[in-house]
Amino acid sequence: MLEVEVHSELRNFLRQKSQLGWIHHLTMARMVARGLRLGRSTIIQTGTSYLQYYPSYLIPALLANDDVIIVAKKEIQQLLVKEKIPCLQQWLNTDKFVSTNCQEKGLKSATLYVINYQYWLDLVFNNVLNESAVTIIEEAENLLDIITEYLTQEITAEDWYNLQLLLPHHQNFLREKLARLTKLIYSHPNNPYNSYLLEDEEIIIIQELCNLVKEKTTQEPVYKKLINFCEALSQNHQYINYFTVNRSNGSFTLKSSPLELKNLINNIWQNRTFILLSSYLDTNKYPLDYSQSLGLNLEDFTCLKFSPDGQNQNLNLYFPRNFPFPNNPHFQHRVSQEIVALVSSIKVNHYPIIIIVDDVPLQGQITANLASYFGSRVKLNSLDIGENSILVCDIKFWLNYQDKLLNPILLIFATLPIPSLENPLIGAQVTHYKNQKKDWFRLFLLPYAIKILQQSTMSIRKNQGVIALLDNRVNYRSYGINILRSLEPYAKINYVDMFEINN
Repeated sequence: MLEVEVHSELRNFLRQKSQLGWIHHLTMARMVARGLRLGRSTIIQTGTSYLQYYPSYLIPALLANDDVIIVAKKEIQQLLVKEKIPCLQQWLNTDKFVSTNCQEKGLKSATLYVINYQYWLDLVFNNVLNESAVTIIEEAENLLDIITEYLTQEITAEDWYNLQLLLPHHQNFLREKLARLTKLIYSHPNNPYNSYLLEDEEIIIIQELCNLVKEKTTQEPVYKKLINFCEALSQNHQYINYFTVNRSNGSFTLKSSPLELKNLINNIWQNRTFILLSSYLDTNKYPLDYSQSLGLNLEDFTCLKFSPDGQNQNLNLYFPRNFPFPNNPHFQHRVSQEIVALVSSIKVNHYPIIIIVDDVPLQGQITANLASYFGSRVKLNSLDIGENSILVCDIKFWLNYQDKLLNPILLIFATLPIPSLENPLIGAQVTHYKNQKKDWFRLFLLPYAIKILQQSTMSIRKNQGVIALLDNRVNYRSYGINILRSLEPYAKINYVDMFEINN
Protein backbone atom coordinates (compact mmCIF):
# COMPACT_ATOMS: atom_id res chain seq x y z
CA MET A 1 0.00 0.00 0.00
CA LEU A 2 1.26 3.47 -0.90
CA GLU A 3 0.92 4.84 2.66
CA VAL A 4 3.18 2.12 4.09
CA GLU A 5 5.85 2.58 1.44
CA VAL A 6 5.79 6.36 1.84
CA HIS A 7 6.03 6.10 5.64
CA SER A 8 9.07 3.84 5.46
CA GLU A 9 10.95 5.88 2.84
CA LEU A 10 10.23 9.23 4.47
CA ARG A 11 11.27 8.00 7.92
CA ASN A 12 14.61 6.83 6.53
CA PHE A 13 15.08 10.11 4.66
CA LEU A 14 14.37 12.22 7.75
CA ARG A 15 16.91 10.28 9.79
CA GLN A 16 19.57 11.64 7.44
CA LYS A 17 18.17 15.20 7.38
CA SER A 18 18.24 16.51 10.92
CA GLN A 19 17.45 20.06 9.73
CA LEU A 20 13.98 18.91 8.68
CA GLY A 21 12.84 18.52 12.26
CA TRP A 22 9.15 19.25 11.73
CA ILE A 23 7.13 16.86 13.91
CA HIS A 24 4.22 16.33 11.49
CA HIS A 25 6.13 14.95 8.47
CA LEU A 26 4.93 11.35 8.71
CA THR A 27 1.30 12.25 9.44
CA MET A 28 1.14 14.64 6.52
CA ALA A 29 2.80 12.15 4.19
CA ARG A 30 0.27 9.46 5.09
CA MET A 31 -2.60 11.88 4.42
CA VAL A 32 -1.18 12.89 1.04
CA ALA A 33 -0.52 9.25 0.11
CA ARG A 34 -4.06 8.33 1.11
CA GLY A 35 -5.48 11.14 -0.99
CA LEU A 36 -3.42 10.00 -3.99
CA ARG A 37 -4.38 6.33 -3.58
CA LEU A 38 -8.11 6.84 -2.98
CA GLY A 39 -8.59 9.95 -5.09
CA ARG A 40 -9.85 11.71 -1.97
CA SER A 41 -9.60 15.50 -1.90
CA THR A 42 -7.73 16.86 1.12
CA ILE A 43 -7.04 20.22 2.78
CA ILE A 44 -3.98 20.42 5.05
CA GLN A 45 -3.11 23.46 7.16
CA THR A 46 0.56 22.93 7.97
CA GLY A 47 1.31 25.93 10.20
CA THR A 48 4.71 26.25 8.53
CA SER A 49 6.31 26.98 5.13
CA TYR A 50 6.93 24.60 2.23
CA LEU A 51 10.68 24.59 3.04
CA GLN A 52 9.80 22.54 6.11
CA TYR A 53 7.20 20.11 4.77
CA TYR A 54 8.10 19.59 1.08
CA PRO A 55 9.31 15.93 1.49
CA SER A 56 5.93 15.02 2.97
CA TYR A 57 4.13 15.52 -0.33
CA LEU A 58 6.95 15.05 -2.85
CA ILE A 59 7.76 11.50 -1.73
CA PRO A 60 4.13 10.32 -2.11
CA ALA A 61 3.92 12.11 -5.49
CA LEU A 62 7.10 10.39 -6.70
CA LEU A 63 6.09 6.94 -5.46
CA ALA A 64 2.49 7.08 -6.77
CA ASN A 65 1.83 4.97 -9.86
CA ASP A 66 -0.40 7.60 -11.46
CA ASP A 67 0.02 11.07 -12.90
CA VAL A 68 0.29 13.84 -10.30
CA ILE A 69 0.15 17.59 -10.92
CA ILE A 70 1.87 20.00 -8.53
CA VAL A 71 0.86 23.66 -8.84
CA ALA A 72 3.08 26.33 -7.27
CA LYS A 73 4.32 29.84 -7.89
CA LYS A 74 7.22 30.05 -10.36
CA GLU A 75 9.87 30.43 -7.67
CA ILE A 76 8.79 27.24 -5.88
CA GLN A 77 8.24 25.46 -9.19
CA GLN A 78 11.86 26.06 -10.20
CA LEU A 79 13.17 25.05 -6.77
CA LEU A 80 11.23 21.77 -6.90
CA VAL A 81 12.25 20.89 -10.45
CA LYS A 82 15.92 21.86 -10.21
CA GLU A 83 16.75 20.89 -6.63
CA LYS A 84 14.21 19.15 -4.39
CA ILE A 85 12.80 16.54 -6.81
CA PRO A 86 16.19 15.41 -8.25
CA CYS A 87 17.51 15.02 -4.70
CA LEU A 88 14.54 12.88 -3.67
CA GLN A 89 14.60 10.87 -6.92
CA GLN A 90 18.21 9.97 -6.20
CA TRP A 91 17.41 9.03 -2.60
CA LEU A 92 14.37 6.94 -3.56
CA ASN A 93 16.13 5.44 -6.57
CA THR A 94 13.15 6.36 -8.77
CA ASP A 95 13.06 7.75 -12.29
CA LYS A 96 9.54 9.15 -12.51
CA PHE A 97 9.22 11.44 -15.51
CA VAL A 98 9.03 15.10 -14.42
CA SER A 99 7.71 17.81 -16.71
CA THR A 100 6.63 21.44 -16.58
CA ASN A 101 4.40 20.97 -19.63
CA CYS A 102 1.11 19.11 -19.21
CA GLN A 103 1.01 18.39 -22.95
CA GLU A 104 4.22 16.38 -22.63
CA LYS A 105 4.04 12.71 -21.69
CA GLY A 106 6.92 10.57 -20.50
CA LEU A 107 7.80 7.12 -21.75
CA LYS A 108 6.69 5.67 -18.43
CA SER A 109 3.05 5.32 -17.44
CA ALA A 110 3.19 7.91 -14.65
CA THR A 111 4.34 11.52 -14.88
CA LEU A 112 4.86 14.21 -12.26
CA TYR A 113 3.90 17.60 -13.68
CA VAL A 114 5.16 20.69 -11.85
CA ILE A 115 3.46 23.81 -13.21
CA ASN A 116 2.78 27.40 -12.15
CA TYR A 117 -0.60 28.92 -11.30
CA GLN A 118 -0.97 30.84 -14.57
CA TYR A 119 -0.43 27.74 -16.70
CA TRP A 120 -2.72 25.65 -14.49
CA LEU A 121 -5.56 28.17 -14.78
CA ASP A 122 -5.07 28.38 -18.54
CA LEU A 123 -5.47 24.61 -18.78
CA VAL A 124 -8.50 24.55 -16.47
CA PHE A 125 -10.43 27.34 -18.20
CA ASN A 126 -9.66 25.86 -21.62
CA ASN A 127 -10.84 22.42 -20.40
CA VAL A 128 -7.62 20.65 -21.40
CA LEU A 129 -6.38 19.56 -17.97
CA ASN A 130 -6.14 15.84 -17.26
CA GLU A 131 -9.08 15.17 -14.92
CA SER A 132 -7.75 11.80 -13.74
CA ALA A 133 -4.55 13.25 -12.26
CA VAL A 134 -4.57 14.34 -8.62
CA THR A 135 -3.66 18.04 -8.31
CA ILE A 136 -1.54 19.20 -5.37
CA ILE A 137 -1.66 22.97 -4.87
CA GLU A 138 1.12 24.69 -2.90
CA GLU A 139 0.37 27.81 -0.80
CA ALA A 140 -3.37 27.31 -1.30
CA GLU A 141 -4.04 30.13 1.16
CA ASN A 142 -3.30 32.49 -1.75
CA LEU A 143 -5.73 30.87 -4.21
CA LEU A 144 -8.41 33.52 -3.79
CA ASP A 145 -5.99 36.32 -4.72
CA ILE A 146 -4.33 34.28 -7.49
CA ILE A 147 -7.60 33.39 -9.23
CA THR A 148 -8.98 36.92 -8.77
CA GLU A 149 -5.87 38.36 -10.41
CA TYR A 150 -6.15 35.81 -13.25
CA LEU A 151 -9.78 36.80 -13.91
CA THR A 152 -9.11 40.53 -13.64
CA GLN A 153 -9.60 42.27 -16.97
CA GLU A 154 -7.22 45.05 -17.97
CA ILE A 155 -7.20 47.81 -20.56
CA THR A 156 -3.70 49.25 -20.96
CA ALA A 157 -2.15 52.19 -22.83
CA GLU A 158 -1.07 49.72 -25.52
CA ASP A 159 -4.71 48.70 -26.03
CA TRP A 160 -5.74 52.31 -26.63
CA TYR A 161 -2.88 52.69 -29.12
CA ASN A 162 -3.93 49.54 -30.98
CA LEU A 163 -7.55 50.72 -31.03
CA GLN A 164 -6.54 53.94 -32.77
CA LEU A 165 -4.62 51.96 -35.39
CA LEU A 166 -7.63 49.75 -36.04
CA LEU A 167 -10.09 52.66 -36.28
CA PRO A 168 -8.34 55.35 -38.36
CA HIS A 169 -11.66 56.96 -39.31
CA HIS A 170 -12.43 57.65 -35.65
CA GLN A 171 -9.09 59.23 -34.73
CA ASN A 172 -10.51 62.59 -33.66
CA PHE A 173 -13.26 61.03 -31.55
CA LEU A 174 -10.83 58.62 -29.86
CA ARG A 175 -8.28 61.33 -29.11
CA GLU A 176 -10.92 63.63 -27.68
CA LYS A 177 -12.41 60.95 -25.41
CA LEU A 178 -9.02 59.61 -24.29
CA ALA A 179 -7.80 63.11 -23.51
CA ARG A 180 -10.89 63.74 -21.40
CA LEU A 181 -10.55 60.38 -19.66
CA THR A 182 -6.87 61.01 -18.93
CA LYS A 183 -7.63 64.42 -17.45
CA LEU A 184 -10.29 62.97 -15.17
CA ILE A 185 -8.04 60.14 -14.03
CA TYR A 186 -5.14 62.43 -13.18
CA SER A 187 -7.43 64.75 -11.25
CA HIS A 188 -7.80 62.10 -8.52
CA PRO A 189 -5.66 62.93 -5.48
CA ASN A 190 -2.77 60.57 -4.82
CA ASN A 191 -3.29 57.74 -2.40
CA PRO A 192 -0.68 55.26 -1.08
CA TYR A 193 -2.50 52.30 -2.64
CA ASN A 194 -2.38 53.61 -6.24
CA SER A 195 -5.90 52.28 -6.80
CA TYR A 196 -8.89 54.48 -7.63
CA LEU A 197 -12.49 53.46 -8.22
CA LEU A 198 -13.90 54.55 -11.57
CA GLU A 199 -16.45 57.33 -11.24
CA ASP A 200 -19.63 57.84 -13.27
CA GLU A 201 -18.21 60.33 -15.77
CA GLU A 202 -15.20 58.09 -16.44
CA ILE A 203 -17.44 55.05 -16.90
CA ILE A 204 -19.59 56.95 -19.45
CA ILE A 205 -16.50 57.81 -21.53
CA ILE A 206 -15.28 54.20 -21.46
CA GLN A 207 -18.71 52.98 -22.54
CA GLU A 208 -18.71 55.48 -25.41
CA LEU A 209 -15.35 54.11 -26.53
CA CYS A 210 -16.65 50.55 -26.23
CA ASN A 211 -19.66 51.36 -28.40
CA LEU A 212 -17.28 51.88 -31.34
CA VAL A 213 -16.36 48.19 -31.38
CA LYS A 214 -19.57 46.44 -30.32
CA GLU A 215 -20.73 45.96 -33.89
CA LYS A 216 -17.35 44.89 -35.24
CA THR A 217 -17.32 41.33 -36.58
CA THR A 218 -13.54 40.88 -36.62
CA GLN A 219 -12.02 39.07 -33.62
CA GLU A 220 -9.34 41.57 -32.73
CA PRO A 221 -8.10 41.01 -29.14
CA VAL A 222 -8.54 44.66 -28.20
CA TYR A 223 -12.19 44.55 -29.34
CA LYS A 224 -12.85 41.53 -27.11
CA LYS A 225 -11.14 43.18 -24.15
CA LEU A 226 -13.18 46.34 -24.48
CA ILE A 227 -16.48 44.49 -24.85
CA ASN A 228 -15.75 42.28 -21.85
CA PHE A 229 -14.72 45.30 -19.83
CA CYS A 230 -17.96 47.10 -20.66
CA GLU A 231 -19.97 44.06 -19.60
CA ALA A 232 -18.24 44.24 -16.24
CA LEU A 233 -19.02 47.96 -16.00
CA SER A 234 -22.70 47.16 -16.55
CA GLN A 235 -22.58 44.67 -13.65
CA ASN A 236 -21.00 47.04 -11.17
CA HIS A 237 -22.48 45.15 -8.19
CA GLN A 238 -20.46 42.05 -9.17
CA TYR A 239 -17.12 43.68 -10.08
CA ILE A 240 -14.69 46.24 -8.70
CA ASN A 241 -14.01 48.63 -11.56
CA TYR A 242 -10.95 50.77 -10.94
CA PHE A 243 -7.69 52.05 -12.38
CA THR A 244 -4.02 52.32 -11.46
CA VAL A 245 -1.66 55.07 -12.58
CA ASN A 246 1.98 55.02 -13.66
CA ARG A 247 2.86 58.67 -13.13
CA SER A 248 6.46 58.23 -14.30
CA ASN A 249 5.38 57.56 -17.89
CA GLY A 250 1.97 59.23 -17.80
CA SER A 251 -0.08 56.07 -18.41
CA PHE A 252 -2.97 54.37 -16.64
CA THR A 253 -4.51 50.89 -16.63
CA LEU A 254 -8.21 50.19 -16.30
CA LYS A 255 -9.07 47.07 -14.29
CA SER A 256 -12.15 45.06 -13.43
CA SER A 257 -11.98 42.34 -10.75
CA PRO A 258 -14.79 40.01 -9.66
CA LEU A 259 -16.13 40.58 -6.16
CA GLU A 260 -17.04 36.90 -5.75
CA LEU A 261 -15.35 33.89 -7.33
CA LYS A 262 -17.41 30.86 -6.40
CA ASN A 263 -19.92 31.18 -9.24
CA LEU A 264 -17.16 31.82 -11.81
CA ILE A 265 -14.91 28.86 -11.00
CA ASN A 266 -17.25 25.90 -10.46
CA ASN A 267 -15.57 24.07 -13.34
CA ILE A 268 -12.22 24.06 -11.50
CA TRP A 269 -13.39 21.68 -8.78
CA GLN A 270 -15.72 19.40 -10.73
CA ASN A 271 -14.63 15.79 -11.33
CA ARG A 272 -11.11 16.39 -9.97
CA THR A 273 -9.18 15.39 -6.87
CA PHE A 274 -7.24 18.13 -5.07
CA ILE A 275 -4.77 18.18 -2.22
CA LEU A 276 -4.61 21.78 -0.99
CA LEU A 277 -1.54 22.62 1.11
CA SER A 278 -1.47 25.84 3.09
CA SER A 279 0.32 27.43 6.00
CA TYR A 280 -2.93 28.75 7.51
CA LEU A 281 -6.56 29.09 6.43
CA ASP A 282 -8.68 29.19 9.57
CA THR A 283 -8.48 28.79 13.33
CA ASN A 284 -10.53 25.61 12.87
CA LYS A 285 -9.68 22.37 11.10
CA TYR A 286 -12.56 22.97 8.69
CA PRO A 287 -11.90 26.28 6.86
CA LEU A 288 -15.52 27.29 6.32
CA ASP A 289 -15.05 30.89 5.12
CA TYR A 290 -12.21 29.85 2.81
CA SER A 291 -14.25 27.04 1.26
CA GLN A 292 -17.29 29.26 0.75
CA SER A 293 -15.26 31.97 -0.99
CA LEU A 294 -13.90 29.40 -3.48
CA GLY A 295 -17.09 27.39 -3.85
CA LEU A 296 -15.63 24.25 -2.25
CA ASN A 297 -17.88 21.63 -0.68
CA LEU A 298 -16.09 20.63 2.53
CA GLU A 299 -18.03 17.36 2.61
CA ASP A 300 -15.85 16.30 -0.32
CA PHE A 301 -12.62 17.03 1.56
CA THR A 302 -10.66 15.40 4.35
CA CYS A 303 -9.40 18.30 6.50
CA LEU A 304 -6.32 18.33 8.71
CA LYS A 305 -4.78 21.16 10.73
CA PHE A 306 -1.38 20.96 12.44
CA SER A 307 -0.54 23.15 15.41
CA PRO A 308 2.99 24.44 16.05
CA ASP A 309 5.24 22.30 18.19
CA GLY A 310 4.47 23.81 21.60
CA GLN A 311 7.82 22.80 23.02
CA ASN A 312 10.05 24.05 20.19
CA GLN A 313 7.97 26.73 18.47
CA ASN A 314 6.50 28.75 21.31
CA LEU A 315 6.05 32.48 20.71
CA ASN A 316 6.93 35.05 23.31
CA LEU A 317 4.20 37.66 22.98
CA TYR A 318 4.46 41.24 24.20
CA PHE A 319 1.70 43.83 24.02
CA PRO A 320 1.58 46.96 26.19
CA ARG A 321 -1.47 48.20 28.05
CA ASN A 322 -2.58 51.82 28.45
CA PHE A 323 -1.24 52.53 24.97
CA PRO A 324 -2.96 55.03 22.62
CA PHE A 325 -5.03 53.62 19.76
CA PRO A 326 -3.67 54.03 16.20
CA ASN A 327 -6.17 56.83 15.49
CA ASN A 328 -5.02 58.80 18.55
CA PRO A 329 -2.84 61.84 17.69
CA HIS A 330 -0.30 60.72 20.33
CA PHE A 331 0.13 57.26 18.77
CA GLN A 332 2.96 58.14 16.37
CA HIS A 333 5.19 59.58 19.11
CA ARG A 334 4.44 56.77 21.59
CA VAL A 335 4.93 53.97 19.10
CA SER A 336 8.31 55.39 18.04
CA GLN A 337 9.40 55.53 21.69
CA GLU A 338 8.16 52.00 22.35
CA ILE A 339 9.98 50.58 19.34
CA VAL A 340 13.28 52.17 20.42
CA ALA A 341 12.81 50.72 23.92
CA LEU A 342 12.03 47.25 22.55
CA VAL A 343 15.01 47.24 20.20
CA SER A 344 17.27 48.46 23.01
CA SER A 345 16.10 45.60 25.24
CA ILE A 346 17.63 43.04 22.85
CA LYS A 347 21.20 42.96 24.15
CA VAL A 348 22.49 39.97 22.18
CA ASN A 349 22.13 40.61 18.46
CA HIS A 350 22.75 37.32 16.70
CA TYR A 351 19.47 37.64 14.80
CA PRO A 352 17.85 40.57 13.00
CA ILE A 353 14.95 42.64 14.32
CA ILE A 354 11.99 43.24 12.01
CA ILE A 355 9.60 46.18 12.38
CA ILE A 356 6.46 46.09 10.25
CA VAL A 357 4.84 49.45 9.47
CA ASP A 358 2.39 49.79 6.60
CA ASP A 359 1.61 53.49 6.99
CA VAL A 360 4.13 55.23 4.70
CA PRO A 361 4.62 58.49 6.67
CA LEU A 362 4.86 56.57 9.95
CA GLN A 363 7.32 54.14 8.38
CA GLY A 364 9.61 57.03 7.42
CA GLN A 365 9.35 58.61 10.86
CA ILE A 366 10.16 55.37 12.69
CA THR A 367 13.08 54.60 10.36
CA ALA A 368 14.60 58.05 10.89
CA ASN A 369 14.13 57.83 14.65
CA LEU A 370 15.76 54.40 14.83
CA ALA A 371 18.66 55.52 12.63
CA SER A 372 19.38 58.36 15.07
CA TYR A 373 19.91 55.74 17.80
CA PHE A 374 21.30 52.73 15.94
CA GLY A 375 22.89 54.20 12.81
CA SER A 376 23.69 51.97 9.85
CA ARG A 377 22.12 48.92 11.50
CA VAL A 378 18.75 50.30 10.39
CA LYS A 379 17.51 49.29 6.92
CA LEU A 380 14.32 50.18 5.06
CA ASN A 381 12.71 47.55 2.79
CA SER A 382 16.13 46.01 2.12
CA LEU A 383 17.28 42.42 1.58
CA ASP A 384 20.83 43.38 2.54
CA ILE A 385 20.61 42.66 6.25
CA GLY A 386 22.94 40.92 8.67
CA GLU A 387 22.68 39.30 12.09
CA ASN A 388 22.35 42.56 14.00
CA SER A 389 20.32 44.53 11.43
CA ILE A 390 17.10 46.36 12.21
CA LEU A 391 14.76 46.11 9.20
CA VAL A 392 11.78 48.41 8.83
CA CYS A 393 9.38 47.21 6.12
CA ASP A 394 5.75 46.88 5.12
CA ILE A 395 3.82 43.66 5.51
CA LYS A 396 3.94 42.83 1.80
CA PHE A 397 7.75 43.02 1.79
CA TRP A 398 8.02 40.77 4.84
CA LEU A 399 5.63 38.13 3.49
CA ASN A 400 7.44 38.06 0.15
CA TYR A 401 10.95 37.74 1.57
CA GLN A 402 10.86 36.26 5.07
CA ASP A 403 12.01 32.89 3.71
CA LYS A 404 15.10 34.57 2.19
CA LEU A 405 16.13 36.46 5.34
CA LEU A 406 17.65 35.34 8.61
CA ASN A 407 15.02 34.33 11.15
CA PRO A 408 14.40 37.31 13.46
CA ILE A 409 14.58 37.36 17.23
CA LEU A 410 12.09 40.22 17.51
CA LEU A 411 9.14 41.01 15.20
CA ILE A 412 7.26 44.24 15.92
CA PHE A 413 3.86 45.16 14.50
CA ALA A 414 3.19 48.88 14.86
CA THR A 415 -0.48 48.16 14.17
CA LEU A 416 -2.59 45.05 13.62
CA PRO A 417 -2.62 44.09 9.93
CA ILE A 418 -6.33 44.91 9.52
CA PRO A 419 -6.90 46.22 5.98
CA SER A 420 -7.57 49.92 5.79
CA LEU A 421 -10.96 51.11 4.56
CA GLU A 422 -9.08 54.01 2.98
CA ASN A 423 -7.88 51.54 0.36
CA PRO A 424 -10.55 51.91 -2.38
CA LEU A 425 -10.44 48.20 -3.22
CA ILE A 426 -10.94 47.20 0.41
CA GLY A 427 -13.74 49.76 0.69
CA ALA A 428 -15.45 48.27 -2.37
CA GLN A 429 -15.26 44.77 -0.87
CA VAL A 430 -16.73 46.02 2.41
CA THR A 431 -19.56 47.76 0.55
CA HIS A 432 -20.29 44.48 -1.23
CA TYR A 433 -20.60 42.68 2.12
CA LYS A 434 -22.81 45.46 3.49
CA ASN A 435 -25.12 45.28 0.48
CA GLN A 436 -25.58 41.58 1.19
CA LYS A 437 -26.30 42.28 4.87
CA LYS A 438 -23.21 40.30 5.88
CA ASP A 439 -20.85 40.87 8.80
CA TRP A 440 -18.05 42.46 6.77
CA PHE A 441 -15.62 42.69 9.68
CA ARG A 442 -15.93 39.07 10.84
CA LEU A 443 -16.08 37.61 7.35
CA PHE A 444 -13.49 39.78 5.61
CA LEU A 445 -11.25 42.11 7.62
CA LEU A 446 -10.64 39.96 10.71
CA PRO A 447 -9.83 36.69 8.85
CA TYR A 448 -7.44 38.65 6.63
CA ALA A 449 -5.63 40.12 9.65
CA ILE A 450 -5.36 36.72 11.37
CA LYS A 451 -4.04 35.08 8.22
CA ILE A 452 -1.37 37.77 7.86
CA LEU A 453 -0.30 37.35 11.49
CA GLN A 454 -0.10 33.58 11.07
CA GLN A 455 1.99 33.83 7.91
CA SER A 456 4.22 36.54 9.38
CA THR A 457 5.17 34.65 12.53
CA MET A 458 6.20 31.30 10.99
CA SER A 459 9.90 32.17 10.81
CA ILE A 460 10.15 33.76 14.25
CA ARG A 461 8.73 30.65 15.91
CA LYS A 462 11.87 28.78 14.87
CA ASN A 463 13.93 31.00 17.20
CA GLN A 464 11.28 31.04 19.92
CA GLY A 465 11.51 34.78 19.40
CA VAL A 466 9.39 37.72 20.50
CA ILE A 467 6.46 39.23 18.67
CA ALA A 468 5.33 42.66 19.85
CA LEU A 469 1.84 43.97 19.03
CA LEU A 470 1.76 47.71 19.69
CA ASP A 471 -1.91 48.09 18.78
CA ASN A 472 -4.06 48.42 21.89
CA ARG A 473 -7.12 47.12 20.06
CA VAL A 474 -5.85 43.64 20.96
CA ASN A 475 -6.65 44.50 24.62
CA TYR A 476 -9.83 46.51 24.31
CA ARG A 477 -11.74 45.21 21.29
CA SER A 478 -13.91 42.11 21.42
CA TYR A 479 -12.00 40.56 18.53
CA GLY A 480 -8.71 40.84 20.44
CA ILE A 481 -9.25 37.37 21.91
CA ASN A 482 -9.51 35.96 18.37
CA ILE A 483 -6.21 37.61 17.47
CA LEU A 484 -4.46 36.19 20.53
CA ARG A 485 -5.97 32.73 20.11
CA SER A 486 -4.66 32.58 16.55
CA LEU A 487 -1.08 33.05 17.85
CA GLU A 488 -1.16 30.11 20.27
CA PRO A 489 0.97 28.59 21.67
CA TYR A 490 2.50 31.70 23.18
CA ALA A 491 3.78 33.02 26.49
CA LYS A 492 2.99 36.60 27.46
CA ILE A 493 6.10 38.53 28.49
CA ASN A 494 7.26 42.00 29.57
CA TYR A 495 10.48 43.99 29.18
CA VAL A 496 12.26 42.04 31.94
CA ASP A 497 11.34 38.70 30.38
CA MET A 498 12.59 39.93 27.03
CA PHE A 499 15.98 40.77 28.47
CA GLU A 500 16.24 37.31 30.06
CA ILE A 501 15.18 35.50 26.88
CA ASN A 502 18.04 37.00 24.91
CA ASN A 503 20.78 36.62 27.47
